Amino acid sequence: MTDPCASFGDGFVKAHDGVGLYYRQWSPPVEVTSFVLFIHGIGLHGSSPPYGEKILIRQLLDRGTAFYSIDLRGHGMSGGSIDGISRDTLIKDIDSHVEHIHEQYSSARIFLYGHNFGGILALYYASRCPKNLRGIIMSEYSTRIRDEVKKIREPTAAIALKERLVEKLYKRSKKLEILSPDDYEQLCDKYRIPMDAGIMRSLETSGSGRKCMLYGKDFFTACGVGQDAAIAGAVRLPFLTIFSRNDPFFDIRGAYDILTRVQSYDKELTQVDAAGHYGIIEASKDIVGKWVLSRTTK
Repeated sequence: MTDPCASFGDGFVKAHDGVGLYYRQWSPPVEVTSFVLFIHGIGLHGSSPPYGEKILIRQLLDRGTAFYSIDLRGHGMSGGSIDGISRDTLIKDIDSHVEHIHEQYSSARIFLYGHNFGGILALYYASRCPKNLRGIIMSEYSTRIRDEVKKIREPTAAIALKERLVEKLYKRSKKLEILSPDDYEQLCDKYRIPMDAGIMRSLETSGSGRKCMLYGKDFFTACGVGQDAAIAGAVRLPFLTIFSRNDPFFDIRGAYDILTRVQSYDKELTQVDAAGHYGIIEASKDIVGKWVLSRTTK
């Protein structure tokens, strides 16, 4: 059901290589002055349970801010694939959406809002195309993961060693598998890893069901992963990073590392009480709303 304060529309923009990239747009009941462009996390898409209309913030809609949510290529309704993509592919995809917004509203100020790995992608785009943006919001991304997650990635030293040998032997790029709740439960049972309640709740909230997705090195490189310090050091725009006190996956110290490297006087890290990794979208609405509003009225 569409928010009564917003009119909904959707469609596709054409990427630089001709791929159709899907978007959703919620326009305010008043004149549009700014946009929040939302980038989802890995394993999901813009309409997944943690996102959809949950990204909408009433106080911003009432003041003229439109919301624009995308599906990254190879996700949701968008075409294309993430296999073997080049370093610049996702940056160019984001730029196609930004150009589409500016074709409609040439003077609208755009804020990029990314969750999970969508957060580092938002920062990456800001480092490359700063003139197109008014600010960046990075939610639940960190360069460090929690010890509980390391147990999943490397259940035992023997298994980890075997994976590395096979990887080297066949020259395969390392891939990350996005687990469903059932997969996580089976993995813990198989390797006798204590099940973490926070991880399970977040996987259930994500709505991933039984579908698993594999992400290779090419995708993470295109998001900016591994270049975090250099990317942050090139950003001089207003920057807000939000982190849940109960995040089961990431360590907040990694988010702070990025914050300290951003070259902006207008930057802050805010912690919120949220139900795991995905509950932060709703829990941080007031924080995001006030932050954006204060930068659209200047």
